[in-house]
Amino acid sequence: MSEAKAMIGSCTCPPGAAKLLPLSRVLVRQKMTVFKGNKYVVTDPDGEVLFYAKETGGVMLMSAKSRPFHINIHDAQDNEVMTLRRPYTFGPDKMKVCIGGQLVSVVRQEFTFTKPVLQINDANDQPVLRVKGPVVTGFEPDYVIQTADKRPIGVIKRVWRGWRTALTDADSFHLEFPVDLDVRFKAAIIGTCFLIDYLYFEN
Repeated sequence: MSEAKAMIGSCTCPPGAAKLLPLSRVLVRQKMTVFKGNKYVVTDPDGEVLFYAKETGGVMLMSAKSRPFHINIHDAQDNEVMTLRRPYTFGPDKMKVCIGGQLVSVVRQEFTFTKPVLQINDANDQPVLRVKGPVVTGFEPDYVIQTADKRPIGVIKRVWRGWRTALTDADSFHLEFPVDLDVRFKAAIIGTCFLIDYLYFEN
């Protein structure tokens, strides 16, 4: 756990992200919309709402796999906590994660021939974590959260909710990470979960 503890250091918790401090698990549930962009609800393991996320930018007629987006994330009192920005690119994917208007992480898609990998970097674009997925996604794939030296410390797991859900593209995910992980990277993991949904589970 030493790498995870090193990621928190003496960092002051960014405004709005304090609810993530005591948590080692969160749940992400997509809410259905029609041509209005994606919406998600992030809760703690007991079902208490932590954040609401809403896509507010991007070209909705483009496929989710490639379209750029802006996702604004608010708490239950409608205060903006985080923003995610994914620009359009011809190359590997890139997403910026901001908390309270400050850049805290850059998420980049690695070029690989087999298993998908997303790199979670710090605000200086230096590697901190990586998320490695399976070769074949299946119904309930695990995306393993690793330290920069490839030691597993958590998981992003898609939860299969049956054929009714499969027909609507409404996805659910369970996220697990070290409780003492820096909240900036807990936030980045939540953002990476959204990006995984766009890249691998939306038509």
